[in-house]
Amino acid sequence: MIKKFILALAMATALGGLYGCSEGDNTTINIDIPTTTGGNNSTSSTCPSWASSRNKDADGNNVCQLPATISENRTLTADTVWFMGGTVTVGNGNGEMSATAGTLASGDAVQNVVLTIEPGTAVKGNSGSFANLVITRGSQIQANGTAAAPIVFSSSDAGEAGSGEWGGLIIHGYAPHNVCPSDNTMPCNIDAEGESGFAGGFNKADNSGTLRYVVVTEGGFEFATGNEINGISFVGVGSGTTVEFIQVDNNADDGVEFYGGNVNAKWVVISGAQDDSIDWDEGWQGNLQHLLVKQSTDSEGNAIEADTEGTPDTFLSKPTIANATFIGNGSKSTLAVFKKTSGGFLHNVVMTFDDAITASTTCVDDSAASDTLTFTNIVADCDASGASKSGAVVTPIADVQLDANYAAQNSAATGLTALDVAAFNAANSDSVADPAFFDATTYAGAVDPAATTFWFKGWTLGGL
Repeated sequence: MIKKFILALAMATALGGLYGCSEGDNTTINIDIPTTTGGNNSTSSTCPSWASSRNKDADGNNVCQLPATISENRTLTADTVWFMGGTVTVGNGNGEMSATAGTLASGDAVQNVVLTIEPGTAVKGNSGSFANLVITRGSQIQANGTAAAPIVFSSSDAGEAGSGEWGGLIIHGYAPHNVCPSDNTMPCNIDAEGESGFAGGFNKADNSGTLRYVVVTEGGFEFATGNEINGISFVGVGSGTTVEFIQVDNNADDGVEFYGGNVNAKWVVISGAQDDSIDWDEGWQGNLQHLLVKQSTDSEGNAIEADTEGTPDTFLSKPTIANATFIGNGSKSTLAVFKKTSGGFLHNVVMTFDDAITASTTCVDDSAASDTLTFTNIVADCDASGASKSGAVVTPIADVQLDANYAAQNSAATGLTALDVAAFNAANSDSVADPAFFDATTYAGAVDPAATTFWFKGWTLGGL
């Protein structure tokens, strides 16, 4: 490499300065070509002053590397591929919080930084590294994609079909967490997922931004032995955050995990997760509707792993999920596991296994769940229900008969009384569901059997 540099320098001198650098912030020549993301195009990219220029990719796109810390409002434009060489942290709210709102224990003010991502933007983590994006307390991500132009997070190598190639997306918020003090008199500092700093607080309606038409694929890098990262981790994230039309594809760990908080999500696809598809812990009490889960044949987890564990357990995990389709696969023959006193309310749900599963299957293991666990209108073709808690009843049927669009054709999945969460709340005092969030569906599963267009088509990966 040194010989190449000397040769290049000598040639430049002999040619009387034929090559040089432009004025301002954009470098126009690189002596060395990066082995990652640069492709075969040695032309340097045009980048804003706050990002680092890399070589253009093989398609001629500008490739700009994000800084490790983003402390001012920034916009990631769709005309550029944005590269993460390692952890990229937005704001400083992952520092230890003081007892004074908006002030860190260090005395620094919490930054309120907005990271805006345009529709159609590609954000790539360095392949084979723990590159990840962390949105900290007080800051926001505004990732507003469209069905025609989704925002895609992936690794930096060619294609989008890998797994465990980079980290993932971690979002922090000020919402409650059951490890935080229950009297709200002390600061809340939860040691968050992926060594990403501190999260949590006391504001249920906290707003960490927007994820809309966002795909996260190829993630789940093992950053320590036996310790991978989820596709998307929500840590103490509040209900003011908007999460709609998201997919986590081929993640080496869980697809999505909720650590406390009250964040809601709608129109969600988890495909190919190699551990649990949906996981919750530490007091998550959000709402989720229109959820399609299709597990990987390599999965070593469950479609649902539900937990409450906290120290102390000041309140239970008890989210409300409606119109979900769970398709089991991999090594586990139990579809959903509710443990450590987790509660929950599941309405209009389809449970089934891929035809390749030959072992005796169980819909639900709720032996350690809370008595607040309640099921209504569950259509399942597991061999055994496994449900035993009061109100948690799953009656297996012969076949849910999913069609090519994952809509259940069994008569038990159609013609239901319109979902009325307000009435359910009135009859079940433990339910904390938001009636305004839910669509009044009359079918079970993620997909309406009467639909002619399908909400997950056209913007997702994996041939769905």
